[in-house]
This record gives sequence, structure tokens and C-alpha cells, in this order.
Amino acid sequence: MTDSRLHIILWIIISAFLTGCSGSVEPDNLEPVLEMLPAHDITRNEAIVSARIHKRGTGSLTYAIFRYGETDGIELQTEPEDPTADIATVRLRDLKPGTSYFCCLEAGTATARLKSNTITFTTQPNEVPTVSAPTALSTGPLGIIVEFEIISDGGEQVAEAGCEVTQVNSGTASTRVYLSSNNITAGLHRLTIGGLQPMTSYSITTFATNSIGEAKGQPLEYTTSNSIVLREAGTLAAVFEGSSRIEIPRLSIAGPVNGDDFRFLRSLLGVPGEESAIESAVNELDLTDAHIVEGGNSYDGSRFTETDIVSTGLFADCVALREIILPATATVLARNAFARCSSLEKLTVSASVASVYPSEECISLSNIMVSAANSNFAAIDGVLYNQNITQIIWFPLGKTGQYTLPSTVTSIGENAFYGTGITSLEIPPSVTSISRGAFAGSALREISFPDNIANIAESLFQNCKALSVVRLGKGTRYIGNYAFDGTSVKDIYVGATTPPFVADQAFVNGSSTICGSCTLHVPAGCRQTYRLHKKWGLFDRIEEF
Repeated sequence: MTDSRLHIILWIIISAFLTGCSGSVEPDNLEPVLEMLPAHDITRNEAIVSARIHKRGTGSLTYAIFRYGETDGIELQTEPEDPTADIATVRLRDLKPGTSYFCCLEAGTATARLKSNTITFTTQPNEVPTVSAPTALSTGPLGIIVEFEIISDGGEQVAEAGCEVTQVNSGTASTRVYLSSNNITAGLHRLTIGGLQPMTSYSITTFATNSIGEAKGQPLEYTTSNSIVLREAGTLAAVFEGSSRIEIPRLSIAGPVNGDDFRFLRSLLGVPGEESAIESAVNELDLTDAHIVEGGNSYDGSRFTETDIVSTGLFADCVALREIILPATATVLARNAFARCSSLEKLTVSASVASVYPSEECISLSNIMVSAANSNFAAIDGVLYNQNITQIIWFPLGKTGQYTLPSTVTSIGENAFYGTGITSLEIPPSVTSISRGAFAGSALREISFPDNIANIAESLFQNCKALSVVRLGKGTRYIGNYAFDGTSVKDIYVGATTPPFVADQAFVNGSSTICGSCTLHVPAGCRQTYRLHKKWGLFDRIEEF
């Protein structure tokens, strides 16, 4: 055999061998490989762990379980959220803060039990609480109501929480006001801080303490003033909590106020039987930015607040009240809202008031003012009129002596001069009507009516004890019941040539009549006509003028 032929045979043998090796096939039933990945989203009590499942061939897992624990004994276990996924994941819960954990994935196939590598991670430790800055809810000259949030307890029970109050630039030590010990949980809290000094600056800082330590929020800078801002109705008294005296004479109140708030205000303003634990110097109120709302308890034991109404008796018997500005949103000033406010001197009717009724026995009231924004009323020299100055609404009791009505007035409202101190009144010819009781209880001594006033209304001069002379115009047509009751009138002049109609009780005066003590003066030539009248003829003395 030649050498070349031998080489060919060897090459064939080697090629066959190499061809057989390159055609071999890897087995298709190998077990998956498990690989733990680093834990993430680790908090004090939770962590997310994952494992990658490297599948080889057609082999599949029959189960998968994460095993974890504080030691490499790994005593706890939980199943992944999706055991068929390429990456198995689970959130471990209820872990201990500040603790190291071991974790691995155990899985199995039909023929084998598999286990991944083991990883370790450490949960976040407990920490001091987290607390927000305080927010002012209601503020006043001697106190403040704040709200703040304990955002997190830090993983430990909060032992103490509240506000640290520091008087700015005073050199005095800070004081702490604490939440009730049975109310310290995560969430919103409200705290009343009283005993502050008026016109003083404070820094108010929230704090919360647990076994780890104490945390503080951003401070609230607050300067007390005579302005009170309420965010919730019924909280006025709380603003003064801890105070024994209010030395500020003027208070401005903004925000919603209900029956509870007015009950407290009344106690500050000297209402008998509403004695306050706080000694008060308050005698002026600015309620421009206050909003009367319904709700709360009765303000006087029987009446309740109504939204936007200065109700009957709301300030009755507030003997210390000297000045007041009504709320800008008030629409009605009810009759006797200020009854027996004996010190009240100045009342300002606000922008929205559309109805006003006088109050009795406000003996010092001499100045009624009206907001420039009010389109229903106007005031001249402290007297209240309608916007066009055609009707007088309220003549304050504190005004005395003589008074002349503006020439634009056409009517005098009911009880407009009730109980006033005027002794004489000049009524212009423009006046055509006078309502019932307009002069009742006043100090009038004499009065003359223009010729175009036809009706002398019911109770017009009732209880005018000083009234001596009344002159009625030529146009007089009617005399109402009790017009002269309770008077000492001595002379009545009637300009009408035809006797006016007289109501049955027109000349009643207590248990008698005025007819025996009063001289009736009638136009020349009319004496006989009046004498023959069944009502006018009852006067003992009828004279012509």
C-alpha cells in the first residue's frame, strides 16, 4: 500500500470521528437554575424579594416557596405571587424594624428539589415621629386654636405630642401645651392654646415624642391682636380658654358665629344672669367680617340664631356694649335686637341689611351710621332713613331736644320716635303719612301736623306723658284708637272744618278719657258742628280759633 493511499484512509477515519462528535445533542430534561436577586423597596416592616428562574429544556417546577427568617435557619415561608413567571416575586410583610433577614427560593420538579442562593437584607429601623407644621383654625387676642398632623409615629407609640409656645424676643422660657394622652395617634389633631398676651408675637412649634426621640414641625409665627378669626362656628369661647381677663375694649370677629358664640359674647358684654368666668373690658364689637349662621344652643335661653339675621334679643341687655358694626352679610335687623342696651351709643348698619326695626330702651343711642355700600338706607346726623330720605326708620333714643325732619321725608315709620327724648318736632309739608305708635313713649311736649296728613294712627302718642299741645292740620280725616292714651294733653287744635272720624277708643286715657281735662280748639264757625258730634261733643270745653 502506497503512502498516499494510507493518508486517504486515515483522513476518512478522522473525518468520520469528527462528524460523529459534532452531531451530539444536549439532554432536554435538565432542572431549572434558581437565582435570588437583591431585595428592594425595603421599609421598617416590608420588603420585596425576587428570584430569577433559569429554565433549561422542558423541565418545569411543581412548586416554589420563598423561605426567610432572622437566621440562616430560615423558619418562615410564603409563596410567590406568580410561581410560573420567569421572575418570582413576593412582598414580605410584618417584618421587624431594624432587623437582618435571610431569604432564598426553594422549588421542586418531578424528580428534584432545588434551592437558590441565599441573600440578606436589613429592614429600616424605627425612627422619631413625623409631625406637620401647625395651621391656625381660630385666632383671638388671648388664644389660638391650631390643627396639625402626626404624619407618622415612626414605628413606635407616640408618648407625647402638642405645641411648644415661645414668646418672641422676650427672653422667657417656652411653654408646652399637650394633647390628651389618650388621643395621640397618627392623623389630624386640634389643640387650643390659651393664656396668651394681647399684641404679642409668638412662635408655635409642634412636637411629637416616642421611645426613639422627638421630632418638631416648622413653626407658626402668630401675633395676637384684637381681631378674632373663627374657621368654625361655636369656637369663640375656646379662643379665650385659660384667660381670666380681657383688657381689650374692642373686638373684631371674622368667620361663622352661631348661638354658642353669641351666648359667650353676651356674657362678656354684661348680660345679667350670663356671668362669665372671664373679667371683661369689652364694649365695642366690629362684626363686619362675621357671618351669623344657624346652629349651636340658644343664645338667650329661648331663641336661636338664624342665618344672616340679627335676631330679636340677640344683644338684648348687653349693658356694657357701647359701639357695634353689624355683619356685612346680615340682611335683617330684627325688632328689639338691642333691647335695653343702655350703654349703646353707636350702631353701624352694614352693606346687606334690607330690613331694620328699632330696639327699645337704648337710652344712650345717639348715632346710627350706614355702610356706604348699603343701597337701602341712609343716615343723616345719626338718624336712620330709607335710601331716598323719604321715610324715617329709626330716631335714636339718645337724641334729645328739638328736631327738624328733612324736606324730602314723606312718611314716618312705625315706632320711629318710640321712647325718644325729643321735646318738639318740626314736620315738613312733604309728609303725608305717619304710622302707628310713631311717637309713643317719647318726651314730646307739643307737635304740629301739616294739612295733608289725613290719619292720626293708632297709639300715635300713647304714653307721651309730657305731651301738652297737639295741632292737627286741615286735612285730618281719622283719629285712631288709643291715640292719646297715657298722655297729659291739655289742648288739641283741629284744623278740619268737618269733624274727622273717631275710633271708639280714640280718646281713651287709662280708665277715663281726655275729654274732661283737654280743651278742643276748632276752626272759627265750627264749634256747634263739633258740639253736636257724638264723639267730639264729649269734650267739656270746645273753643274756636
